[in-house]
Amino acid sequence: MVELRREQIKELAALLSAEHGLTDSDDVLRIGGGESGPAIVLTISFLQDSTVVISAQTSYGYFELHNVHQMISVEPDEVIFASEGEDRISGLVVSRNGACSLFANVDRAYLSADLGTLDPALLLSAMQLGLTEVVPL
Repeated sequence: MVELRREQIKELAALLSAEHGLTDSDDVLRIGGGESGPAIVLTISFLQDSTVVISAQTSYGYFELHNVHQMISVEPDEVIFASEGEDRISGLVVSRNGACSLFANVDRAYLSADLGTLDPALLLSAMQLGLTEVVPL
């Protein structure tokens, strides 16, 4: 897990095989999709107050995660952007193939719980965001 900084965006674009562009204040990555256009348009906004906002526009909806502090690279082709509170975590998972998932306000206790004891409704978020606990810096 590493702190998300603007200097990492080109490296992130390479990992996701994304086309990287810039607007006035944002980095924009166009990910996956092929000839019909990108499957995800990922916008990374570094605001003046040091807040980082990640937004993902897909053909299925618009997802936004505020106060992003960490980026976790999950080889070979996924990235988890994480926003953490004292006992809660949220994550936006983006894949090179254009998949995008948002897990919000997840109790941190689920991340280290025995998966066999969790309610099935909690398994996917626990497994995905649990990677934030085990992926080394």
